[in-house]
Parts: sequence; structure tokens; C-alpha cells
Amino acid sequence: MLNGVRSLVQAGLLALCLGGAAAAQGQPPPRLDLTLTPRAEALDVRMQMASPDLAAGEGLVRLPLSLVGIPSARYDGEALQARDDLGVLPLRQDEEPPTPQGTYRRWVVERATKGDVIVSYAAPPRVVNASTNSGPLFDLRQESGGFIGAGVGFLAAPVPPGPWSVHLAWDFSHLPPGARGAWTHGDGAMQIVLPSQALAFSFYAGGPLGIYPAEGGDGFHMYWLTEPPFEPAELADKTRRLYDHMSVFFGDAPGTPYRVFMRANPFSGVGGTALGRSFMFGYNPAEGPTVESLLGLVSHEVAHAWPSMSGEHGDTAWYSEGMAEFYSLVLGWRAGVIDTDQVLKTMNSRANDYYANPHISLSNPQAAALFWTDPVAQRVPYGRGWMYLLQTDAEIRRASNGARSLDDVVTALRRAQVASQPYDVAAWLGLVGAEIGTAKAKAQYEAMVAGTRLLPPTDLYSPCLKVVPRQARVFELGFPRAVLNGTSIVEGLVPGSAAAQAGLRDGDKITEVLALNLARRDQDQTITLTVARDDGPVTLTYLPRGAPVEAFGWARDLAVPQEACRF
Repeated sequence: MLNGVRSLVQAGLLALCLGGAAAAQGQPPPRLDLTLTPRAEALDVRMQMASPDLAAGEGLVRLPLSLVGIPSARYDGEALQARDDLGVLPLRQDEEPPTPQGTYRRWVVERATKGDVIVSYAAPPRVVNASTNSGPLFDLRQESGGFIGAGVGFLAAPVPPGPWSVHLAWDFSHLPPGARGAWTHGDGAMQIVLPSQALAFSFYAGGPLGIYPAEGGDGFHMYWLTEPPFEPAELADKTRRLYDHMSVFFGDAPGTPYRVFMRANPFSGVGGTALGRSFMFGYNPAEGPTVESLLGLVSHEVAHAWPSMSGEHGDTAWYSEGMAEFYSLVLGWRAGVIDTDQVLKTMNSRANDYYANPHISLSNPQAAALFWTDPVAQRVPYGRGWMYLLQTDAEIRRASNGARSLDDVVTALRRAQVASQPYDVAAWLGLVGAEIGTAKAKAQYEAMVAGTRLLPPTDLYSPCLKVVPRQARVFELGFPRAVLNGTSIVEGLVPGSAAAQAGLRDGDKITEVLALNLARRDQDQTITLTVARDDGPVTLTYLPRGAPVEAFGWARDLAVPQEACRF
């Protein structure tokens, strides 16, 4: 999950805790009634806020025009309407100052409000196709007779931060019988105290939902609108087992709820986005995904529910993403959800991704500057954080003669977070320094931040696995990634690159890109570009890879029995 968005979610959860405290002290939060009505062409939204008492010029609701490159419903012109006890409430649209993540639109009241305020609009689903670039799963989609997406893609949330006593209801009168609704915080109609932020950073799904477990209850749930090409109950059961194991490891109370939403994409590749106690992942049915092929993605997103570090995105993305990479594997193995062969396969895939990244030598701040615009740069904290954590785990085990491990540091930092104590970089270095020595902890951390090429520790998973040298080919699109984010007119074609050898030219207009998401992770995956030229469209296929570079991976020592494998 994108770490800059994670900080917003954490702010919302903090407000939720404060809201609960306020209610407990005899200050009930104002009521907010939210009704979602799926229809054939749009998702109708009606939100009634109890007496917000806004003065002229104050903000009523807000929605990003786009968030980290994902467009929202926007509601241009008079698409969003408001009323109060005096009738129509005139609104003005302002744009908030832009941030690296995106720009928010704010609807401002042009007179003082009286009584309850009702906001209503029809949320149109985003239209996507095979050429759509993947990204965070924020946009509202229409799928198999229902709607699914995140609040930031369609829900204009109140500017007053709350907390609110939210009453959510679903109206399925326009859909066939059997339709159901779910969101991050529960199934069907429900009441809960939430801040405005949590309304926005939640997932919503309504329509002919498939649900696991069918009987409902507390704990883990999974939802889908399209019947997938794999067995959803099998994936859900394995994910539940993993979640239960992780929940215990990180100290959650039994039965703590967690929800997973899945949706089908027309474009290639898979991806996931976590928000609070939930996440959504997407897949392309035509690519024949299996339960085994999806477990790595799903495990990563589940792991995002716990390890976190306060601070700026550029300083902490290595932790949130690296921890999800690390514990999705080791806890998946300990829970019996994945076996040793799958651990080995995933580790080698992640090592290839790390060593073949053209941005491997950028510092953390430099990589963070590209994070929102370059999907390849987004992968830097994943591989770098994971490799650094492997090294840190090995150092702690060596220093303690195997008595302690990374587990002890991570769970201590998690306890500090839950107790509202510092859980930032300084706290991390203090904990690691207590295990391996302050000077060594600082030096290894600074090397990671600077973009030093990291090597896997040879003794961490021995004798079961041994580190072996190998080669990886650097991902090379052949032209600046900004071309695909902007005009799609090729400029700066790299001479001699695979793209140039395939026939791509400066000045070509790219109209379609196929398999780009897969090619970023698969050394042997070609991409196909369709370009427009004066004499008509031209299709070009090539392998977006450059020269081989030195890399490392792992191999199973077959002379060692399976019982010796520990992760």
C-alpha cells in the first residue's frame, strides 16, 4: 500500500479513538446518515449531516480530483447538490492546495446553514480497459451488476472532521433480489462512530456479492462480485488462516474484524491496496490466476494491517513495504499457508525485482520523489526494505546466538505504537541498537537509506537455503516513464534499447500498452505497444530489459532435510 495514503488512514483511526472517548464522556457525536443506492448506470449517494452549523464560506464536503494518479468521480458543475431547512443550499467549488498525492476539490457553502444538511449526487463508475495503467484501487467500478471501490474515489466526505455517529444503509430496490452490501467496517446496515477521514478511506461493495464465510460473524471476511476463475473459498480460507496467525503474532484481540475485497480487471497484472482493517486486490481473469499465484499479493496486503512507522513517506516506506514483504513470507510459512518451495520461489522473484530495478542506487528521498509518478520507483522500498530486514534479522540472531530475532524488535515497536509511544525511525534504531550495537545499527541503516546495493546474508536461512550468485536484467522501458503519464508522445528514446530495436521512434504516439505491469516483475515478459503514425497504427513487441547485472538469490540445499528449514 502507498505509505503516504497510510498516514491519512492512521490519522483517521486516531480520530476514531478520540471520538469513542468523547462519546464515553457524555458528548455524543452528531449523526450522519449515509444511504448508498446502486442503479444500472450509477451509485446514488445521499448523506444527511445533523446540524453542522456552517457559516458562509466554510467547507461542506471534499473529494480528491485524483489521488496518486487515480481519477475520482469529480462531480463537475452542479452534479453535487445540497439542501437544508431553508431549501437549496448554494455551493462554490474551490481547489485546495495541491499535494504530491493529488488535489482535493472542496464544496463551500455560500450562506450559513440551518438545521440538517442533505448532500446528494450520482457517482458514475470509472470506465477502464486493457490499456488502463494499474495503481491503487481507489476508483469506483461497476462489475457484474454491482459497484465496488474506495470512498476517496466517489464519496465526498464531510469537511468537519467529526467524529460522526455514522448510520450506513444500502438501498437495493433497483437491483434484483439477493443483493447485499459491505464496507470496511461491516456488512449491510450498521451504525458506528467514525471520523470523516475513515469514511473516505474505506472500501465499499454492493450488489450480488459473494461472501466468505457465508454465515457472517466476527473476524475475517472476503467479498467478490465476479465469480473468479479460481476457487474463492479456498483463497479466503488460506487468507483467513494467515490473518489469524498474524493477528496473534502482532498482539490483536481474538475476533478482531478484517475484510478483503476482490475485483476483476480488464488489464494485465495484479495489485492490492490496504486501508485500515481491510484491503482490496484486483486480478485479470483472462490471465488465469490461481490461488497459489495470488497468495503472495494477498499475504503482503494482510501484513500491512500491523507493522507501521510514523514519519514522512520518504523516511518510512522501506519499513511499511519491507515489513509486508518480510512477514508475508515468514508468517505465511509458519502458519502452514505456503510451503518451503513457495518461499524459495517468492524470495528469488523479489531478489530479481530488487537487483533489476534501474533505481536501485537512488537514496530514499530520491526514490520518494519519483514514487507517485513512476511505478518502477514505487518498487524501491519493497526490495530495499526487505533486503535490509533480512540483514537486520541475521545480525540480531548472530549477536544473540539465536536467542532473539527481528520478531522481538518488530513486536516491541508495534506495542509502542498501540501504547501511543514513539514508533518512528529513532525508536527503531534504539531497539535495533540494543540488539546489535548502536554504531552498527546506525551504519547499516544509513547505508540502506543512501541506496547502497544490499547483499543477502549467507547464514540467515542456512542450512536449508544457500545464497547463490546469478544475473538479472535491468528493467528498461526504452523511453522516459513520464511519456505514459503525459502526452504519450515518445521523446528521449534510448538508442540501442530493445524499444528502439523493435522499431519505436521519437514522435510516435502510444495509444495502447499491453502487459506492462507483468513485465515490471517478470524478466521474460514482453510488452506490446500500439503507436499511431501518419500511415496508420503500428504494433511493436519487445522485452523491456537492458544488460545483465550481478545479482543474488537462493537455492535449496537438497542434502538438508526439510525439518531443518526455519523461517
